[in-house]
Amino acid sequence: MKGNSRKGLGAILAGVGMTTLLGVMSGTGFVRADVDDQAPIGGDTAPTEAEVTMKERCIWYVDGVASEITLTGAVEDAVYDGDRYSLSAELADYVAWTSGNILGGGSDFDVHAPCTFFGEETGIEVDGTWSGVAFLAEAQNINLAGDDEDDSINMGFDAGGDDPLTLVLEEGTCRATGLWIVGPSIVAPSSSSILNLPATGATERPADTPEFNDKCNAEASVTASIPAGKTPLYAGKAYKFTGPTLLTEINIDSNR
Repeated sequence: MKGNSRKGLGAILAGVGMTTLLGVMSGTGFVRADVDDQAPIGGDTAPTEAEVTMKERCIWYVDGVASEITLTGAVEDAVYDGDRYSLSAELADYVAWTSGNILGGGSDFDVHAPCTFFGEETGIEVDGTWSGVAFLAEAQNINLAGDDEDDSINMGFDAGGDDPLTLVLEEGTCRATGLWIVGPSIVAPSSSSILNLPATGATERPADTPEFNDKCNAEASVTASIPAGKTPLYAGKAYKFTGPTLLTEINIDSNR
């Protein structure tokens, strides 16, 4: 009897064990773990930034504008003897060029400070205007009491006809994307352009390489003549002639 009892118990135990294992595997067939809702995690913001150096802005520079014009005779120590007497003066070149607004300028317009107009074409016009045509005459070194130095009534004259007062202009070295206009020569009492580069002809972003900026120079001189047939009140004396003024105006032309 004992032997049979053990076999029966073993069978029962084995059945219990199987039932236990089946109970573990029953249901959905997978194990789920429920997790409590998590609170938001705090953190720092991450701003985006950059530092970029701005290129210098191109601006126009002009040099060579005369503060006075001194005319001299074509022949040194020549005297006025009643014949037409030619006068002339060589002036510094009018020069216009672009360079940086901080490090630009200077005397060397070919080695310009790197710059840009930031897409805005910017031209320039340099104009000249004579104020009139009249020359006054003043005798020098008059020592006699009561003598009048002003001898304009005898030696003064109006420039014109065969004896005009002229700003003579000739194109020098000019460069730009477009074309420069130099002159023509300006005869008193008129007004005209000396140098002109329209905005549409200007270089928006010139290369940093020397001589790649916009630039132009106009060779300038002035001519006039004392007419023939004048009779001075004070023969043998030097005379000072004072004539019209030359006004130079600069205009900037922008086009975006």
